[in-house]
Amino acid sequence: MGANTSGYYFMSRRTIIAIASILAVLAVVLPLAGIAVYARHSASEYEKRHLEEYAGWTLKRTERSLNFARGAIRQLEREGLSGCSPAQIARMRQLTLETRSVEEIGYFIDGRLACTGWGKVRQPVAAGTPDLRFEDGYGLHLRMRTKLSGGLTMNTLSHGSYNALMHPDSMIDVLTDTAMTLGIASLDGRVIAVSGPVAPGLLKRVASANAASSGREGRLMYASVANDHLRAFAISDYSLAEKRADGALWYLVPLGLATSALLVGLVLLASRQRLSPQNELAIAVRKREFVTRYQPIIELATGLCVGAEALIRWERPDGASISPEMFIPLAEDTGLIEPLTDIVIERVVADLAQWLGENAGIHIAINISSADMQSGRFLAVLAKALAEADVSPAQIWLEATERGFMNAAAARATIERARQAGHIVAIDDFGTGYSSLSLLETLPLDTLKIDKSFVDAIGTQAATSVVIPHIIEMGHGLNFKIVAEGVETEAQEAYLREAGVEFVQGWRYSKALTAQEFRVFHERTNRPG
Repeated sequence: MGANTSGYYFMSRRTIIAIASILAVLAVVLPLAGIAVYARHSASEYEKRHLEEYAGWTLKRTERSLNFARGAIRQLEREGLSGCSPAQIARMRQLTLETRSVEEIGYFIDGRLACTGWGKVRQPVAAGTPDLRFEDGYGLHLRMRTKLSGGLTMNTLSHGSYNALMHPDSMIDVLTDTAMTLGIASLDGRVIAVSGPVAPGLLKRVASANAASSGREGRLMYASVANDHLRAFAISDYSLAEKRADGALWYLVPLGLATSALLVGLVLLASRQRLSPQNELAIAVRKREFVTRYQPIIELATGLCVGAEALIRWERPDGASISPEMFIPLAEDTGLIEPLTDIVIERVVADLAQWLGENAGIHIAINISSADMQSGRFLAVLAKALAEADVSPAQIWLEATERGFMNAAAARATIERARQAGHIVAIDDFGTGYSSLSLLETLPLDTLKIDKSFVDAIGTQAATSVVIPHIIEMGHGLNFKIVAEGVETEAQEAYLREAGVEFVQGWRYSKALTAQEFRVFHERTNRPG
């Protein structure tokens, strides 16, 4: 009995240990398996929402591009010009340059193209039948090859006697944070534009009238959104969701794997640090991945172009263009704003030095950061560049936002040095920051720039609409020249002219231009007669 009992308990202990071991393994495996399933599902749902979000932005981008083109055509129809007179051709060319989504505008007589913004057409082309019609009467011709566009494939928006050529890529030009393909189609499945190669079968399915809002085909995930007449879609590789799921697993493993998870987390952190926005910007600064664009400045009294504001753009190697609203605050927070100022100086001199020397009455305004205003260190960089290029300092205006004047003593010293060198100094975006009348009275400034937010309020019931006359009165009382930014309408221009504002800039006159485009704009605008 004792032996049997001992054997029984021995066997029971081994069994209990075995069962406990199995349960321990299951306790580890099953939660991990459940976590893996959850992580995969969660990552897939995240990527689906991610794609739906970008599809929505693509739809908004397309609608905005179409609305810009509609606006140009409506403007021509309202003005009532007819035939292919020089005035008609010149107006079409002007609206082509002013409308960001339009490559060319054409005018049809008796259903055949008679002229464009660049002149009369020698061999008239039939208008054809639109592939897609909108409820407001506009038609869209898809993927047309035209001689006017140099044989490129274009989409064309038409209405009445006018049409507007639109590059398909410009209709879906959305900056993405991961690799994906974006597209837009009609509700009946006709593809209007797509940003990259897609297998024909998948393209047909995601663009079709009965397309699911999201799904997966092989290694690809897709999502789409639609409005009353268009469907936008986004496609990405499923590996993005897998990578996201694998990363999530390390945060869910039991405490016993914390050390391994920490080591992998450090590797992931190092990789993320390498691709962080700060480091990406630092690399871009080092490689000088920046260009300048020029927003013309118009003298209201004469209508002449008297200068331009230099605006910086980040042109990434993949062709994506990043707005300064996205990277300038980051540059200011990370100490990269000063080398960016140097790049702007370098680009302006490289772009326009010779031309400025031939046009002494023209100036270029450069934006100066608050850090540079406090230190004044940019003045030596600017002086050296201008001296080497033989450009007069009077042709370079300096613009600083109100943040640059928070330390009034340091700012005053920088302003005085700049003016002694021959520069005009302006306070930019006045009324949106920290300045006060007493501060302005103590600073030796020359020019005051009214922020676009105040110009937008002209003729509206917005609370800021009552501020702009006080800003103008205050500026004139301090003997400042005044520049109004963001002028877009005739009513705004008329108000500013009546109020005695000297200079204006904005989309009413021109979008931001390349250096060559700006020179052409200046020549055309200032041509006698």
